[in-house]
Amino acid sequence: MKGYYLTYHSCLRVVAFVLVLFSWSCSKDPTIEPEPDLPSRTILYYLAADNNLQDEADEKTEALRLGFPGGNDRLVIYRDTETETPRLLEVYQDKIGENKIREVKTYPEQNSATAETFQTVLNDVEALTPADSYGLILFSHATGWLPTGALLRPEAALLQMGLVPIRTYTIAMDGTTELGLKEFANAIPDRFFNFIAFEACFMAGVEVLYELKDKTDYILSSSAEILSPGFAPIFPASLPMLYRPEADLIGFAQAYFDFWDGQRGDYRSATVTVAKTEELPALANWVNRWGVNELPPAALSEIQHFDRYSTHRLFFDFEDYYQHTTTETGAMNELADLFSAIVVYQAATPTFIPSQRGFDINRHSGLTTYIPQEGFQKLNERYRELAWYQSITRPVR
Repeated sequence: MKGYYLTYHSCLRVVAFVLVLFSWSCSKDPTIEPEPDLPSRTILYYLAADNNLQDEADEKTEALRLGFPGGNDRLVIYRDTETETPRLLEVYQDKIGENKIREVKTYPEQNSATAETFQTVLNDVEALTPADSYGLILFSHATGWLPTGALLRPEAALLQMGLVPIRTYTIAMDGTTELGLKEFANAIPDRFFNFIAFEACFMAGVEVLYELKDKTDYILSSSAEILSPGFAPIFPASLPMLYRPEADLIGFAQAYFDFWDGQRGDYRSATVTVAKTEELPALANWVNRWGVNELPPAALSEIQHFDRYSTHRLFFDFEDYYQHTTTETGAMNELADLFSAIVVYQAATPTFIPSQRGFDINRHSGLTTYIPQEGFQKLNERYRELAWYQSITRPVR
């Protein structure tokens, strides 16, 4: 009996050990550990202010801090000014729900208006703040599709006249270096951004949108210049719109327009567009089929423009231009349908900085276009390099 007793209890120990071991192994099964959720959206604010906009860097950063909604989202700011080392900052909420800013990475002194720098920052954002989707807001001087040095800003002429110009933001500028449109587009992986918002001037050109059509679903931009302080007044209340599951760019654009439309005098000046990029190839096909007639140079003065120059025009309203060159009713109906699919929101004030070489806004389709002109042969040559121009000069199949 004694031997049986020992054998029986030994068996019980073995069974208990096996049960414990089985239970332990099941509880450590890695296949049932839930994967942590990625943040819903990371927004990168690219603050390229190593130029005469650097005094606005603090205002922009503070407005973004106030507007960040927290939760399962991220907000990072790439900040480069004349007096600071370039840094990548993150806005976050502490344990009591207060929005604060911390440094994520410091960069050596670099030119923020190059494709290499922008691509490096983009790679760091993806690695350090991964998310299900990404948005970009770019703040700097910009010149639409125009090549480096092609746009002479009207402020210089105003200063010569003894007038203090209203500051506007004319893709990025570092010192005198400008980031070109094609280089900017090539630095972005296809379909990387859910949206791109330009807090910069003249970026609602069809040439800009077409170059970026494979990089983002939506683009928020302006046909004309953007007055300082740009988006800053609406960031505290309206930035959360851009973090909704479907980013509410229309609501954000409406808030921006309402703010500037509520100003007085020259400061009541704004144009804004939200465009969907998916149908842009169809618009190029339309131009291929119908936009073949040319206007005499004298007729250009009849087309709505969005730049403030006394001797020339470079940014014309797209729809107004083609309504002057195309008389076929069916073609214009088709163009209207295309615009309703592409331009999901547009708004413009009645005038734009009228006392400082400004203009009336009688037409605003939401997109602008360059019209090749005899006096700008070098500019015309560069225009032919753009994806938009190449798409509208191919034979129709």
